[in-house]
Amino acid sequence: MKPAYLGGIALFVIFAAIGVYYLIPGINHVLADPPQEQHLKHALVFFALAIVSIIGARFVANSGSQAS
Repeated sequence: MKPAYLGGIALFVIFAAIGVYYLIPGINHVLADPPQEQHLKHALVFFALAIVSIIGARFVANSGSQAS
């Protein structure tokens, strides 16, 4: 596996975790107002970033020369 592919997977996990964090009400969300509420827009943005990162990782896996 390529290091960039593993980096894309790591970004996917991080962005998905942040998306779940913004869905949980009652936690002090530092960058959102009001901080104690559920933030669907923030969560959707991070889930979209997670999807883009996994698609990018897949493109990296298919690019370049094929080593046997």
